[in-house]
Amino acid sequence: MLNKIKPILITLALLAYIIFTFAFVNKKSDALLVTGINIDIIDSLNTHFISDSDIRNLILKNHPDIIGNYTASINKENLERLINKIPSAKNTEVYTSLKGCLHVEIEQRKPIVRLLKGKGFYIDEEGGRMPLSSNYTSRVLVVSGHIKDKTIETDLMPLVNFITKDEFWSSQINQIYVDSNDEYILIPRVGGQKIEMGKIDNFERKFDKLYALYKNGFSTEGWNKYKKINLKYENQVVCTKR
Repeated sequence: MLNKIKPILITLALLAYIIFTFAFVNKKSDALLVTGINIDIIDSLNTHFISDSDIRNLILKNHPDIIGNYTASINKENLERLINKIPSAKNTEVYTSLKGCLHVEIEQRKPIVRLLKGKGFYIDEEGGRMPLSSNYTSRVLVVSGHIKDKTIETDLMPLVNFITKDEFWSSQINQIYVDSNDEYILIPRVGGQKIEMGKIDNFERKFDKLYALYKNGFSTEGWNKYKKINLKYENQVVCTKR
């Protein structure tokens, strides 16, 4: 009988020890004073849309007495919500160490395209809009011309996502221009041609034709022979020489 009860008693004892330890650590942590603020900005692109000084100033502006105050008095959830209001912040986590340091970890949003519409703005990888930053200009795909709000999500972003997620096209295509007829023109980094795609429909098929030209035509004739490439026609590519 004792042998059957023994494992249960050991489990209960371990559980009680964990609860006691957790409560003790929490109580000790609550009695600590905030000794400093450590800010860690997670930024895979090194875009620096958010700076350490901006976050520190924001915290001290809203909580001027935070240094030297008890850690238990800090509403970490409210502080996270405050920082997440920054347009370039994706997610924030706030916690305190056993030495009383307030740690703030911020993950930045990742812009993939810049739209030159109005004052201009970025769109991140999740489709959210980001304002331009006075601290940094991200080197991403640029879209200009007659950009319509109603077609950004349905027409433009599928094209942008296709380009930015493809290793070859993301390194080759530098700009997109939308003309007054809702037709798309691509500007490459190398060669300086205007690549006329026409309407957005079947754009993946048009990129297949363009890739064949790059692979088979430009490899033998060079990148600078043509000033215009027209992909509008179904079964052909029309090139205009310089």
